[in-house]
Amino acid sequence: MLRIKYISFVALVLLLLFDSCKNVPKTPGEKAKHLIAQAFGAGENYTYQYEPGLFGKLDRAYSTYHDDSLYVVYRNRVEHCLDMSTAAFMELAAIGYRVDTTRNELKKEKLWKEMLAASAKQRKYNDSSSFYSAKSDSIKQIYKPHLIGWKIVHEYRANNAYGVQVEQKTTFYFDDSLTRITGPEEAVKLAWK
Repeated sequence: MLRIKYISFVALVLLLLFDSCKNVPKTPGEKAKHLIAQAFGAGENYTYQYEPGLFGKLDRAYSTYHDDSLYVVYRNRVEHCLDMSTAAFMELAAIGYRVDTTRNELKKEKLWKEMLAASAKQRKYNDSSSFYSAKSDSIKQIYKPHLIGWKIVHEYRANNAYGVQVEQKTTFYFDDSLTRITGPEEAVKLAWK
C-alpha cells in the first residue's frame, strides 16, 4: 500500500513537472516572443488589443557609434554651432541690408564694423562646427561595436494613441540573457506597466 502511494506521488510530481515545462519557452526565439506577448498581455495594456503577426529572425544586437556618449556630445555641439552660425548669418544679412539702404556715411561706417563683427562670429561658429564634426568623424572611424543583447522585428496589429487598430512593425531589443525588453523606449514602458 505504501509503495502504491509512493509511486502515485512520484507520478503526480512528474506529471506536474512536465505539464509546467511545456509552457516555458525553450528556444531564444520563443523567449523573445513570450516577452513581447507578456508585455502586450499585461492587465494595464488591454486597450492595445494586440494581435500578433509575423516575427522576424532573432538576431544579436550590437552597439553603434551613435550609442557612444562622446559621439553624442560632439554631434550635439556640431548641431548647436550650425544653429548659431545660421543665426549669425541672418544677423549678417540684416546688417548688410541696412548697409545697402543707409545713405549716411557715419552710420554706414558703424554698420560695416557691426557687419565685420557678425562675420567673425559666424566664422567662429563654422570653425567650431568643423572641429567637432572632425572629432565625431574620428569616433565613427575607430568605433568597435560590442554586443548589447538581442533583437527581433515583429509585425502586429494594435491600437494607436487614438484607439484605432493599425498594423505596426517594431524592432524589439532584449538584454543578453533574454529576460526583459530593453528597447525601443515605447516597448520598455509597455513592458514595465
